[in-house]
Formats: sequence, C-alpha cells, structure tokens
Amino acid sequence: MRRPYLERREIAGRRSMWRQRDMVTPAGETAWDALVNQAYTIDESVLEGLSAMLVIAPHPDDETLGCGGLLSRAADHGLRPRVAFLTNGEGSHPRSPSWSPERLAEQRRAEAIQALDVLGVPRSDILFLDWPDGCPRPRGLAAYQQTLETLEDWCGAFTPWSVWTPWRGEAHGDHLAAAMLGADLAGMLARDVALMEYLVWGWTDPDLLQRHGARNVWGLACADLIERRQRALAAHATQLGMITDDRTGFVLPPEIAALVERPFEIFLERRL
Repeated sequence: MRRPYLERREIAGRRSMWRQRDMVTPAGETAWDALVNQAYTIDESVLEGLSAMLVIAPHPDDETLGCGGLLSRAADHGLRPRVAFLTNGEGSHPRSPSWSPERLAEQRRAEAIQALDVLGVPRSDILFLDWPDGCPRPRGLAAYQQTLETLEDWCGAFTPWSVWTPWRGEAHGDHLAAAMLGADLAGMLARDVALMEYLVWGWTDPDLLQRHGARNVWGLACADLIERRQRALAAHATQLGMITDDRTGFVLPPEIAALVERPFEIFLERRL
C-alpha cells in the first residue's frame, strides 16, 4: 500500500504557480515551465512524511545543486537527513600537477562535509562510498552488490521513508549509477519507500519533458534558503575555479551554479 502523502490528489495550495525561467539553462526552459505547473508542494506535513530521508549524491556538490534546499529544510525541522556520496570527485582535474587524485579526493570530501554543515547535516550523518570517479560499477559486479549491502546496513540505523537520487536520465555514468543504487536500495528496504529524483544536469536535456518518466512532480519552496545554499555551494571551491593549473579541468558552468539561486527545487517521484 502506498503511503497517503504521495497520493496524487487535489488539495488547496498543492498546485504550484512558480515561475523563474532565467535560472534554467536554455534547453530546460520549456520543461521548467511545464514541470512547475505540474508540481505539488512539499509542505511541512509532506516533508515529515518523507522522513527519515537518504540522499545519494554521485559527487560532492551534487547534493547542494540538486537538493540543498530540501536537506536544509529537513534539518531545520529536526528530520535528520542522511547523505551518501558515491564518489569523491577526484577526477575533476586529471592534469593538475599540484592536485593528485588522492589530494583532490581528500579536499572534496572536506568540502562536502563543510557544505553539509552549512545545510545542517552533521558529519555523523554522511557516508563516503569511495567509488572511483567516472568509473561506475555496473549491476552484477560484486562491488555493486557490496555497495548496496553497505547502504542497507547504514540504513538499518534509521530506516528511511524516502530515498533521493539524481534523475536517472542524466547523461553522466556516475549519476546513473547513483540512481540505480537508490532504486535497488529502495526495493530492498522492508517498508514502502518513496523514491524521488532531483535534477542537476537534467535541466540541460532538451527532451526532459518526454523522458522524465515521473509518477508525480513535487516542488519545495526555498526562497528563504537561497543565501544558505549559496554558502554551501561556495564550500565546493575546487569546482568553482580554485584549481588553476589544469586548463582541461572542470569548472561548474554558471547556469548550473545558479540552480542554488532558484526559489524552489523540483523533484520527480518514481515508481518502484
């Protein structure tokens, strides 16, 4: 039986009328308008029904870009969200002579801890799974199953009602792997778990509306958390231009960094 807080129904105030197209990449503008018009509001009662929550992030910074407002709001309500990082993001600057993969992994873990501290998530509620960046482990491998078991064991301490992952259609192997792990984990847990997806690079997909495959669309109003989300993103300095000795290294595009300036966040509810 599905939990009632995720049943699609007409309730006054649930329909969203949000608009802010300038914060979305051009390819996502049409999808943005359509999805915000479909979105049902994650208010306080819905948020409490979705706890305890587990967020799976493929790299440090995805947690802030995709659901920093959600994490912060949940923490403010005493709901104690947990975050698991699939990789440490050590592959972002492969040609840097001063930042070895090991040093960068350590730095990015520290950045993740700092960002989540800003959002209200303590170190004790963070798990690093240490997958190699950019080398996702496919289903069927022992390493994939071992990661699932690690997550299941970790969840035994709090048994989440909801699992949050990147949208499975995002064009990045680590993002897809995080989505697959979340779906498999939700299916393993001994309760009716809500499976929700957040968008990072999905906003650049011109076919998002046709491909998103959501059961329902949900939105969280978080205009009051913009400054906090900006501070959390600023903690990820290695992704914002701090490393200058690798011209091929990754720098977060301004239009993606601007996701933390939106007055709300969008989530896609999936069928298990």
